[in-house]
Amino acid sequence: MQSHKMLLEVEDEPFYLIAIYSSLEGYKMAYFINKYLKVKLARERKDIDFNHSDYHAMYALYSYKDPKAYYSLELVSNKYKGEPKKFMSSGSLFGEEEFSSQEVNLIPEYSKVDYFLKISEEIQSKEFSRVLTKISQIPGVQAAYAIDVDKLKTKQNLIFE
Repeated sequence: MQSHKMLLEVEDEPFYLIAIYSSLEGYKMAYFINKYLKVKLARERKDIDFNHSDYHAMYALYSYKDPKAYYSLELVSNKYKGEPKKFMSSGSLFGEEEFSSQEVNLIPEYSKVDYFLKISEEIQSKEFSRVLTKISQIPGVQAAYAIDVDKLKTKQNLIFE
C-alpha cells in the first residue's frame, strides 16, 4: 500500500509589532494605551498559555477589535516570572524541594522588552507612525520602537488563537 504525503502551506497573516519598554503593570499599560489611542483594550479571559522546556508560563493578553476599524490591537506581556515544572533537589539528606523563580520571555531574542503591541491586518504607514508616536508619549514608557517581523525567529509565539 502506498503512502501519500500532503504538504500544507499556511500563509501567515501580516502583522506589525511594537516593542515597549516600561515598568508599568499590564493593566496600567492597557489603560494608558486606551487613553492615548482612544481604543478599548480589554483583558482576555484566558492568558497566553505557553510551555517552555522547564516552565509553564502565562502571559497577560489585552485585545481590541473595533467592527468599524480595519485593524486590531493585541497587547501581550513579554515576561513571566514563575517556578519551574520540575523540582530541583537541594542535595540534602531529606530531599527538600527548592523552588527557584526565573523569568522567561515569550520572545527570547527581545528579553529586555516588557510588552509587545501587535497590530493585525493592514495599516497604513502614516497611521502606524502615529500609533508609535502616541505610545512613546505615555508616561512610564521608557522606549517604544517597531520590530521587523520578518527577521523575528520566534514569530510563531505571537499567533494567539
